[in-house]
Amino acid sequence: MSVYKTNTGWRVEISFKDASGKYRKKGKRGFKTKKEAEAWAAEYSVTNGNPTLKKGTLTLFSDYFDEYQQLRFGAGLKENSREAWHAVRKFVVDVYFNNTTLDQITRQKYQAFLNDYSKGMKRKSVMKRHQIMKQILMQAFHDGLIPADPTYGVIIPGAESKSADEKFLQVDEFNKLLNYIEKSDKLIKWRTSFMIYLIALSGLRAGEALALTRDDIDIDAHTISVTKTKQRSGESTTPKTKSSVRTIAMPDRFFGNYKKFVNSKSEWNDAKELFDGRRWATINNTWLERIEIELGFENIVSVHGLRHSHVSYLLSKGVDINYASKRLGHSNVTITQEIYAHLLRDKQQSEETKTLNILDEID
Repeated sequence: MSVYKTNTGWRVEISFKDASGKYRKKGKRGFKTKKEAEAWAAEYSVTNGNPTLKKGTLTLFSDYFDEYQQLRFGAGLKENSREAWHAVRKFVVDVYFNNTTLDQITRQKYQAFLNDYSKGMKRKSVMKRHQIMKQILMQAFHDGLIPADPTYGVIIPGAESKSADEKFLQVDEFNKLLNYIEKSDKLIKWRTSFMIYLIALSGLRAGEALALTRDDIDIDAHTISVTKTKQRSGESTTPKTKSSVRTIAMPDRFFGNYKKFVNSKSEWNDAKELFDGRRWATINNTWLERIEIELGFENIVSVHGLRHSHVSYLLSKGVDINYASKRLGHSNVTITQEIYAHLLRDKQQSEETKTLNILDEID
């Protein structure tokens, strides 16, 4: 195939075998862009006879990705899902498959990408990127642009995630963190540490906490209303699921400190957000990790780990799992049971001792 520019636009000429096996030539001129000329050549070759020229040899993976991504976005995706697609475009497509045509992505090339990308990554994170890439390449296969799905049978590498007992604080650590913040007026009045405090006592998701406004806090009723979540764009949208819209009862200890926090703020944004429009919890995670190390905690958890710690603490104290599930905003209790099947070690040891005592008492 040859593509070149003329005075009247772009011209393309191709050679191919027709259905009878004879070589033929075909040309066309007048295309406004080189890309249009190449696209016509590809389309003509795959629809005439038994061509040697395949459309997948002319289609850049990045172009096909963008086209499929727009279709997905048009079908309606929440912002966090859109961000996941944008991340794949930036950190995978642009880095590993720049200027790569569809037919050049073999299983070996794709596995090599996974092996390199997974360095220093959790397997779960690599899997999330792979699932989006797999959607694209499977669609290309079903569209007839490539002869095989290069993601079939690949191995997803990466480090294993933390075990269940490392995702949350132990009872004494949980109490120590709350006391550490409560004993300092400076920390109660600082939005970074106060958000840590709020999540520990409420079990909110970070996005739900970031979206809170003064109107969501009912001091008289001692409740927090969860009706929205903060996206990375700064927009507050409806929560993750319908069951995430909920009202959470809060302990007395929270509201005394909440008043200190509110009274210390000299300025509020138009929405009266508690955390002044902050979009993500990066600063909170950094501060929390430093304090956990300083206090000598066995497990170093993230802000999301505080959500796990909150519920695990309640379950260890005998709170019904059905109530805990509703407090978290889970769509059903099965999700809660799967996540928190592994209770705090303190609870496990207590239940084991209780069981043995009961069995020993049998006449």
